[in-house]
Amino acid sequence: MPLEYLDSSALVKRYIPETGSPWVTHLCQTEPVALSIVGVPEIASALARRAREGALTAAQRDTLFRLFLADVRSYVVVALNKTIAQRAAALLLTAPAAPTPIRLRALDALHVATAQWTFARARRRSIATGAFVTADLALADAARWGGLATENPEAHP
Repeated sequence: MPLEYLDSSALVKRYIPETGSPWVTHLCQTEPVALSIVGVPEIASALARRAREGALTAAQRDTLFRLFLADVRSYVVVALNKTIAQRAAALLLTAPAAPTPIRLRALDALHVATAQWTFARARRRSIATGAFVTADLALADAARWGGLATENPEAHP
């Protein structure tokens, strides 16, 4: 059972039916899952956006967020630290612009750096590591550039 890292574009699929939702739900129920503390407000943002757009009622949004908060207890939630912040900054400063540009924003860099840090720490403890799971194609490119195996939940309809 390898430790998987999920960003919010993947994890939100556990709470809102989308392409890849059954796969993410199964993954979260069968594998250990890590996420950055940044994912907590990102999930809230995703739910709030869907409520603003009319896809969810305010009551549904709140229920889903409470469900997420209850599930957080079963995830490895990684706090930001100086090492992760410095690694994210280094990624931002060294991401190639050409010939194949890596589109990397600050929060995305924090996700990549958090996954790198989390997986390295797990391997030092002889814990198997899996993939950086994201539905964001640009972030997947950045994660692969950062040396991480990636998985797109949307490839598992």
